[in-house]
Amino acid sequence: MIKKDMKLSHTTNKDRNNCSNIIKFMIKHPFSVVISTVILIVLIEVTGYYMQNYLEKILPFAKVTFDVVIDSIFAIPILMISVYSIRQYLKVSENKMKAEEQYESVVNNIKEVVFQTDSNGLWVFLNPAWAEVTGYSVHESLGRNFIEFVYPEDREKNMALFQPLIKREKEYCRHEIRYLAKGREYCWIEVFARLTLDNAGNIVGTSGTLMDITKRKAMEQELMNKERLLQSVADATAILLTTMEQDQAFNKALEVLGKATMADRAYIFQNHFHSITKKEVVSEKYEWCNKNIEPIIDHPDLHEFSHERQGITRWYDILSSGNAINDHVCDLPVSEREALELKGVKTLVVVPIFVDNAFWGALGFHDCSQNREWTNSEIALLYTAAASIGGAIKRAEDEKQIQRLLRNDLKQTVQSLQNLVYKCKKNDKDEIYFTLFEGKLAEKFGLNTDMVFERKLSDIFREKTLKNIIDYFTNAFKGQMCHFELQYEGKTYYTSLSPIINHTQVVEVVGSAIDITDLKAAEEQIRYMAYYDTLTGLPNRAFFKEQLSFLISYAYRNNRMMAIMFLDLDRFKLINDTLGHAAGDELLKQTSIRLKQVVHEDDMIVRMGGDEFVIVFPEVFEEGNISRLAQKIIDVFREPFNINGHEIYVSTSIGISLYPYDGNDMDSLIKNADTAMYRAKEDGRNNYKFYTENMNKRALERLEMENNLRKALEKKELFIVYQPRINLKTSRLVGAEALLRWKQPTLGLVSPVEFIPVAEETGLIHPIGKWILYSACKQAKKWYDNGYSDFKVSVNISAVQFQKEGLVDIVREVLLETQLTPRMLELEITENTIMQNTERTVETIQELKEMGIEISIDDFGTGFSSLSYIKEFDSDNLKIDKSFIRDIGLSASNESIICAIISMAHSLGMSIIAEGVETIEQLEFLEDSDCDEVQGYLFSKPVSPEEFTALLHNRTIPTNPSNTYVG
Repeated sequence: MIKKDMKLSHTTNKDRNNCSNIIKFMIKHPFSVVISTVILIVLIEVTGYYMQNYLEKILPFAKVTFDVVIDSIFAIPILMISVYSIRQYLKVSENKMKAEEQYESVVNNIKEVVFQTDSNGLWVFLNPAWAEVTGYSVHESLGRNFIEFVYPEDREKNMALFQPLIKREKEYCRHEIRYLAKGREYCWIEVFARLTLDNAGNIVGTSGTLMDITKRKAMEQELMNKERLLQSVADATAILLTTMEQDQAFNKALEVLGKATMADRAYIFQNHFHSITKKEVVSEKYEWCNKNIEPIIDHPDLHEFSHERQGITRWYDILSSGNAINDHVCDLPVSEREALELKGVKTLVVVPIFVDNAFWGALGFHDCSQNREWTNSEIALLYTAAASIGGAIKRAEDEKQIQRLLRNDLKQTVQSLQNLVYKCKKNDKDEIYFTLFEGKLAEKFGLNTDMVFERKLSDIFREKTLKNIIDYFTNAFKGQMCHFELQYEGKTYYTSLSPIINHTQVVEVVGSAIDITDLKAAEEQIRYMAYYDTLTGLPNRAFFKEQLSFLISYAYRNNRMMAIMFLDLDRFKLINDTLGHAAGDELLKQTSIRLKQVVHEDDMIVRMGGDEFVIVFPEVFEEGNISRLAQKIIDVFREPFNINGHEIYVSTSIGISLYPYDGNDMDSLIKNADTAMYRAKEDGRNNYKFYTENMNKRALERLEMENNLRKALEKKELFIVYQPRINLKTSRLVGAEALLRWKQPTLGLVSPVEFIPVAEETGLIHPIGKWILYSACKQAKKWYDNGYSDFKVSVNISAVQFQKEGLVDIVREVLLETQLTPRMLELEITENTIMQNTERTVETIQELKEMGIEISIDDFGTGFSSLSYIKEFDSDNLKIDKSFIRDIGLSASNESIICAIISMAHSLGMSIIAEGVETIEQLEFLEDSDCDEVQGYLFSKPVSPEEFTALLHNRTIPTNPSNTYVG
């Protein structure tokens, strides 16, 4: 019964689908339906005519009755089909109109501009958002070329950006460009465009969207200005701290600040007492001007003018109360405006300078070319700069006071100073001792002149402190002025040493010290503001760009791979627009916390601005690790964020670029990571993409190799071949190098160059290395038992193996297990390996040699070891790297290096082995150079243990100049 019902249901659905298909055909091809209907009616009439004649002959009814019956039979179905078709057609038409109205409503109400152009670039469609963004109405814009609305300076650039799209080199183009806007000079637009093609594939125009990003661009510019100003304040502070000549320091600091603020003039005014009237007056002390701006420092009105002068009293009251003046000149009172307009000033900002809480003067900036708006954050930074200037003035005044007091040697007065003042002399033994030690700072140390008089430096300062300062005191007694920072008991002191010279001889040194701990802390705070994001506490774009250059250099020097991960929060703008900027800021904070929980301390997380983050992984050993980290980061976004009581789900799109594969410089790596991030967004967001598909393929191949290598030992896919070593003096076979090979069923014979690095990175080198050592020793024991005892088997030891604890124990265990005599075993260690942790290397080599094992330094000449280390390692042999042997006969300098290596090795009591010998010319040169042993294809390729046994039987191997072998 159930089967019957299922069959019936299937039949009903099938009939319904057939009916639906017929109706769709009728709607799509109404003309064909009409023709078909006419044909059907004709057929019905003809059929009816013949049926009527036939029935009239056999049935006794009247002809009129037959006409009515026949017409009813055929007319009713036709009428029903026609009515049903018309109703369906009207219903579909109504739905189509509703869909078109909904589409038009969406297009007309979205905030982004939707556009279409024809093949000549003329606007053919613009939605109402165009008028909101640019101020131009849709009516006045349609029919005009879009390039007319691009900002004139950007038109050539815009056309160049469209070329790859027109040439069909790209599916779409996305770029940022300036458009003209009514009521303002321009607006920033993000353009997204695609080609519009006809059925034949010809270009008929373009379509896409225009997004107003003016506010975002303004925020980016403001952030850049802030970063530049922060850096300038830090630089100016450093100048004021390190430059001793005050005028020079202030002029340099003003130049730095003036250029960073992009002002036309920067200046410092000082309050002081008139030389005659003794009344307090004001004078311009220092000034920096941009090029083409006339200096005003020599103007007589700007020197020794009274505070009571008209207009100045208001300024004095504002500045002395700690407030800043920030105005357009046109908005100032008439008397002030006229004086400034004569000097070409349009906008000014002035902040007060305080020294010991007293109003000392002011730091000011003029704009002469535009009416500029100074932001609160910029003015706050100028306050910091003014504080640094005040600190420098205080230090200079203190120094002057100290020098003045020291000249009179007024001990009582010195005691009242806040600083430390001291004098030193030298005794007959050339020892430095104190003769004066006074000041408030001395009291903090618990010392005074009576306590230190004629006591040596070594009696007063601890050994560590003395070690840091003794050179400065020594140089001071040689006649040099010395200035340095001293770290003592958690404080930082700026210290000066001045030699007192009498008849060309230094008779004593006068010194002073001032506590600059708070100033250094302020300097560090300024640096933090310059290099760290104030919202999240993460490094900012400036820090990232500075550090990335160093990281790229490090990766290049150490042949390391590095990864740049570019993250962007999906739908962040929607959250900002709906919940407000405070919610957006809180989301960014919580995002930074989650990212910190995922990455290691050695990795660097950076907030680039907005909702963009970058993570730098300085050392990447395999791409699979980066894939796993990217997925881990995506996973931490799966949990909702709690923002002001709202549960918000946010995902992230990640783009990844790898050094050196995706670029060798900072800009390329950032750009490629950013490109990959946009590709991730296009593929549905909430995922990650490497810059190229080749990267994904390479990562998968690497992961597959690692998985296969883990099974290679178990499946007995690894095997060892042996390459003979020949003594050049006797032409006899004296040794063999054991070389690892891997034959993988699907990959075939895999090169050691490919799989050895994978084994080292994954730690598989340890079980594989032990297996090689055991197998080679076991085979050597077989040869020994067969009577071949006067030769050696050499085994390569990886750097990873050598640096791990327990290598000596492993070698001892293998020798004990295989019963091989140690003198038949030689271990080869690369030159770069021995230079890592040299103390431990020497200790390990000594333990191995005490067992009777010979040590050979492999690849000699490619590393950076010194002769002193080579001697200290007490190795038995040096193997000249094949890169040197290959150039014999091609490079005279290379041949000289080989001769020098051979001579050096012999002088240290070591033998020389040349590997990679392939030609008679190379062999003859090595014989003439007194080389001890050789190996290479000229004699034999690496062979199996059975083939090597046959070579042992002959003991001499003829050369093979053709480098070809049979079997």
